[in-house]
Amino acid sequence: MRKILVCSVLIIAGLTAFAENLYPTKADDTLVQLDNTQLHCLAQNIYFEAGNQSLEGMAAVADVTLNRVQEDRYPDTVCEVVKQGLQHPNGAMKRNMCQFSWYCDGKSDRVPNIANNKTWQNAEFVAKAMLLEYNMTEEGNYFGITCGSTHYHANYVVPDWIEDRGMNRTKQIGKHIFYKLW
Repeated sequence: MRKILVCSVLIIAGLTAFAENLYPTKADDTLVQLDNTQLHCLAQNIYFEAGNQSLEGMAAVADVTLNRVQEDRYPDTVCEVVKQGLQHPNGAMKRNMCQFSWYCDGKSDRVPNIANNKTWQNAEFVAKAMLLEYNMTEEGNYFGITCGSTHYHANYVVPDWIEDRGMNRTKQIGKHIFYKLW
């Protein structure tokens, strides 16, 4: 009897955890399963790159990340895109040599007080919304907000790569200026 009870609890817990990752789409009420690892990577990127911005600014960073996933020049998953950068022979990331500066800036990547952190909650919310729109392959409120941009920088810097790579400015959202390779 105890084995049956334990198995029942494990099955219910497993189904509950699985159901939390399923979200209905708008189009036909089918379910889209989000990968929690990819969701976490996108939320981290949003948090560290645009945590001080509006939801629109956060969505713009997510949009660039997802645009890179779609581009052949970049890795195929959100986590690989976020963690892309130059490495030392031992595999450690070279400081300040990553696609997204927070990932190898030498500072902690730990999100403080995650349960009560409103900025983290907003980053997670935007990450879920963007991944749902991305997986539905239709434009929603924010997917496409950067007009296909794959690069951006803060509005207070002028990086060399703008001229070197033939980037064309698409728009400014919040504190970031966005670019697309033409």
